[in-house]
Amino acid sequence: MDADAEAGAEAGAEGGAARERVGGPSGADAVRHVVGRVDGALPFLTATCERSPATVWFADVLAHVRAGSDPLRPWRDALRGQMSQRHAVAVRPHVPAAFVLQWWCEVAATPIAYAAVLGPWVLAPSPDGLGFELAGGLNPQRVVVDPGRASLAAEPDRARRLELGHTAYLGLVSEVVAAYAPEVRMGTRQRWGVVSDMWDTAVRLARGAAGEDVGPEPARVSCCFIYALPGMRECAACPRSGRGVVRN
Repeated sequence: MDADAEAGAEAGAEGGAARERVGGPSGADAVRHVVGRVDGALPFLTATCERSPATVWFADVLAHVRAGSDPLRPWRDALRGQMSQRHAVAVRPHVPAAFVLQWWCEVAATPIAYAAVLGPWVLAPSPDGLGFELAGGLNPQRVVVDPGRASLAAEPDRARRLELGHTAYLGLVSEVVAAYAPEVRMGTRQRWGVVSDMWDTAVRLARGAAGEDVGPEPARVSCCFIYALPGMRECAACPRSGRGVVRN
């Protein structure tokens, strides 16, 4: 049995395809193995089980949201200031708002989608087991999974893995998305379109990393508003451009 099969069998021994919390050294080692596989396939992000003082945990963001505050506003404000300085214009707040919402969802989607595509794994970190750290450009550069606070299960059917993974992803992002950016006018289509687009993008990138033919990029539901910055234009899949491939 190869290492991937061993990790999958170990994770699913107690509950088959059911999602379950894995505890003890063997379970934590299985999570580390899967996160290592994900990291090896990522072109720009780092996936790791090693936390640092810079790690921002989903549970902490969620706690602030539940208390009625806006914990992602400092991130948006800092990004807006950086964009304004870089482009020498006053950047409108909806641009960094779109980027931060995308990045928030990307952090959750990436390890789950890659695990489902690369192997027989349903990886589901809890909010206190998923974190991220920012690069100098204020984009996420490290995704942190606490191996003691993530469930891992083996599921041989990829469609089912992706279904279970998508459910775990929604559980991580939805409450924050629903309460997001009260100072920015963001309609339901844009807000939840980001959620859908970031999951679909993560799955597509994971399939490409696995050597599969992914075809043309499908049209997005949401817009990142990058065209509002000087010298920039719509993405190929922008819903404004009409150039993307319509999803089935």
